[in-house]
Amino acid sequence: MAKAKTKAGATDTRSRRAPLAARGKRGTTMAERRDPFALYESSVQRPDDDVAFFAETYRRLRGREARVLREDFCGTAKLSLCWCRSAPGRRAIGVDLDEPTLAAARRRNLEPNARALRGRMQLVHGDVLAARRTNADVICAMNFSFCVFKRRAQLKRYLKAAHAGLADDGLLFLELYGGTGAIDVVKEERELNGFTYVWEQKRYDPITHETLCHIHFRFPDGSRIDRAFTYDWRLWTIPELRELLLECGYSKARVFWATCDESDTAGSDDDMIYGDGDYVELENVEQQYSWLVYVVGEK
Repeated sequence: MAKAKTKAGATDTRSRRAPLAARGKRGTTMAERRDPFALYESSVQRPDDDVAFFAETYRRLRGREARVLREDFCGTAKLSLCWCRSAPGRRAIGVDLDEPTLAAARRRNLEPNARALRGRMQLVHGDVLAARRTNADVICAMNFSFCVFKRRAQLKRYLKAAHAGLADDGLLFLELYGGTGAIDVVKEERELNGFTYVWEQKRYDPITHETLCHIHFRFPDGSRIDRAFTYDWRLWTIPELRELLLECGYSKARVFWATCDESDTAGSDDDMIYGDGDYVELENVEQQYSWLVYVVGEK
């Protein structure tokens, strides 16, 4: 599907043991030696590209530089770290409800960079539904994480909470995927450096638009991490999201569409489709097998 997927949180992490012949000298498999959070960061996230898009879009729409980022559903807060690193005066606040995931964020990204960050990155253990007066120039909910809210009232509450946390000229970036392939029951694989990333769309309900997806990792020694990350979502549509943003007080809801090569637009069950890194603002577009967008709410 568009981009590599997901984030939300580690709801089901387990390692399946490989045959004894596949075990290393210390009696452990490759799966047992790998950190699922590290695998996630390297296979799913593109934080430098995201930071560049946020900064450029904010500069174009607001005529000034964005300084404060709030990353909702921050996970390991890799994006927050990249934001702070991108310019000396930038600050980031990462918010996540899952304490073990925040512990990984501290271990992986905050503590090793504490000296360089000088307090410019803050991690908050809390619910994104709670309104926080963070005065952020940019708030983002990446990797479709807000789709955890399956009911309209829940999502509306989140959008209002984000609105309260924005500066007067702030922008909310919501990452969303879709397309004809998004409603298939499929497995898609991608070979990466030393492991295979597997995205599984296990179930989709056309009545409720609820979908169940998993991320698995496989390794050359035959070991694997099954259901390293599980996502139980409602697959919201772009018009639903835009209408809700306007209802929640945002002045405008823009759509930035990830461009891709013409050869990608046909797609197949076995192909993962990626944008070329560019996003264009559109109001109308033809359906694709797989698409990826930012829906941007302007305060």
